[in-house]
Amino acid sequence: MCRLRHKACIENVRTRLDDGSSIVLRAMLEAVRSLEKRVKTEKSVPLSLNTIFEEVMKSEEGRGMTLDRVRASLVQLGCSSSARGTDESYSIDLKKIVELAQNDEVESIVLKRYGRNAYKMFRLLSKTGCLVETEKISDTTFVEKKEAPKMLFKLWSDGYLHMEKITVAAARQSQFLLWKVNKPSLQEHVLDEMFHAALNLSKRVAYEREKEKELLNLPADKQVMSREERHKRRRNVAFVLESSLRELDDAVMLFHDFEEPSLLKLNF
Repeated sequence: MCRLRHKACIENVRTRLDDGSSIVLRAMLEAVRSLEKRVKTEKSVPLSLNTIFEEVMKSEEGRGMTLDRVRASLVQLGCSSSARGTDESYSIDLKKIVELAQNDEVESIVLKRYGRNAYKMFRLLSKTGCLVETEKISDTTFVEKKEAPKMLFKLWSDGYLHMEKITVAAARQSQFLLWKVNKPSLQEHVLDEMFHAALNLSKRVAYEREKEKELLNLPADKQVMSREERHKRRRNVAFVLESSLRELDDAVMLFHDFEEPSLLKLNF
């Protein structure tokens, strides 16, 4: 579980920052792996800058990095630093890295599923972290006032937003809708969706295997594809499914609570 969690964090840092930062993060995680007592470690034990640099040099891709480049990557990673005499030491805020990776993953889902306007509104609420009124969301994100409530309701009905109604009693009673991202409940919802997606992919894998067996058993005069065409199709389908499963596996490691045994018991 530690290795899978670390792998997910490293890949997110590579995408979000750069290769250098992911190399430094991997080196630090390797150096402290034996010291981790819990899977859900939030902060690593401090390491001296020289120790980190030596660990970076052990990998082929890290040998081209200088000490200054390693220090710059530590700053990019948001590693907290402390001084012990003349030595600099750094620790990794794994909790923060996981939270940023979770945010990136959910925002990517919203963008693909609901479009850019919904993504802009969701991102605003995710960063704000508090209840925001519909009109303010529309004004801040430049989403048309007629479209904004429809998209917010859609995100709410699908479990991506929390909504509250506020009634103001004045000369004329008015009702306002306030929206926010409830991250703990959203993480549970997203993880549940991921498990369902994994199940659907597993069923698709089984279906493709059965379909291939049926095609192989057809008489030669009823074969609609040549052996080469069938092999090419099988290879393309396998590549898409395996890529999707790998991406899903990394995402599950980001949202899993890391304290209980994995719920994903699917044999792919």
